[in-house]
Amino acid sequence: MTTSYDLGALKEPGEEISAGRDPRDIILPRPPGFRTVLGNRDFRLIWFAQISSQLADKFLMFALLILTYSISRASTHGAALFLAYTFPSIFLSPLAGVYADRHDKKRLMFFTNAIRGGLILLIPLSQVVPYFAHVTWHLLVITFLFAAVGQIFAPAEAASIPFIVGAEELMTATSMFTSTVIVTLLVAVPVSTLAVRFLGENSPYWIAAGLFILAAWLIYLVKTDLHARTHQFNTRDNDILYELREGISYIAGRPLVRFAVIQLSLTITVIFSVFVLAPGYMSTVLRLQVTDVYLFLAPAVIGMLGAAFYLGQYGRHFRRSRLLIGGLLSAGVTLMLIAVVPYLLEQLSATWLLVWFPVVFGFIGGVEFGMLFIPAFTVLQEKTEAELRGRIFGAMFTVVNAAIAIPILLAGGLADLFGVTRVIFGMGSLLVASGVISALAGRRSPLVPPNLSTNGKARV
Repeated sequence: MTTSYDLGALKEPGEEISAGRDPRDIILPRPPGFRTVLGNRDFRLIWFAQISSQLADKFLMFALLILTYSISRASTHGAALFLAYTFPSIFLSPLAGVYADRHDKKRLMFFTNAIRGGLILLIPLSQVVPYFAHVTWHLLVITFLFAAVGQIFAPAEAASIPFIVGAEELMTATSMFTSTVIVTLLVAVPVSTLAVRFLGENSPYWIAAGLFILAAWLIYLVKTDLHARTHQFNTRDNDILYELREGISYIAGRPLVRFAVIQLSLTITVIFSVFVLAPGYMSTVLRLQVTDVYLFLAPAVIGMLGAAFYLGQYGRHFRRSRLLIGGLLSAGVTLMLIAVVPYLLEQLSATWLLVWFPVVFGFIGGVEFGMLFIPAFTVLQEKTEAELRGRIFGAMFTVVNAAIAIPILLAGGLADLFGVTRVIFGMGSLLVASGVISALAGRRSPLVPPNLSTNGKARV
């Protein structure tokens, strides 16, 4: 994409630019990139708030899993804790999206962060009562309430980004938010472990509560108006079911938005399936230790961060639809190779290459899934109306969280029945087929009408 700057648009009202003036004296706007986005004060505040809240969330869940197991000595209690954490998202996200559209997103993010910080404090305080030292049901209740409040926060945060940055900066902003999720997931677990060891078993909860309070304070400092609706409510605005149907109709009626939601759901499902299948793949296919799974996952994370950095800096030059279709095709082919190549190496008596295989393909897969996720999320930011954006993200989070349950329930069983490599090959085939169908459908009926490259807007 190329962007043209109109010198006449740079003058103050009523001011004419002299014909003899050297254009080099005019200071042109900086092209979008990380420096431009980070120069935006309100974006910095929301991004730092996201870092703080993401760290707190990961601190809490890891510490809760340890505490639940130490009390119950049963893995089923950990599974129940996970269900308590994910269950609210499936049912509350659509309603939370409607609520985010109706109300000021800044206030929603402020209060939900503060409330989550208060809920976390109930965990160490409950340990003072002897009864709660031997049961775990109260932890499930706190986790459920914590997750329910988080569902109000999530669509409000996602829908607030386009209010703060311009259309040309959305890809960069989305890349930074995606990178934050990945990095905090990596950092939170070892830091939480160190906190338990050196500061006591209740320290992660106090730290997490403090991080949520910090996030709330950072949101409080934001000056941008994040309230989408400026018109008076009509009689149908009080009908939540109508607004839910309106959001679903919006997704169904816009091919690129619909494609982005489907692709996000498919991508998340495949990623979690790979996580579920990774230990079995390492032991039965690569003949490595289960604990060697980091040889695959660590390069994958680095690859995703690399994709986020590249798209954040240069992603505006590419059409979103091409990135989406290209990501599907390339990631599908990579998964098929992950299933087939180890068998070929064994036939060629080159099994010594299997040690490097997960490192190389883990990195490549991470790059490709980053190229899948970030453009799809950016499309939802760019192509949705401000007054509908909250419920669009609410619907998307519902689909994504429901999709997460699929690999947990099915991937392991399918791998036991048909083998790990067949399941991975099947997932790759599904991605390739989706990419081919999308490409053919886009040729017959373009996902969106092409934009002019000189209008200063992102190409889709």
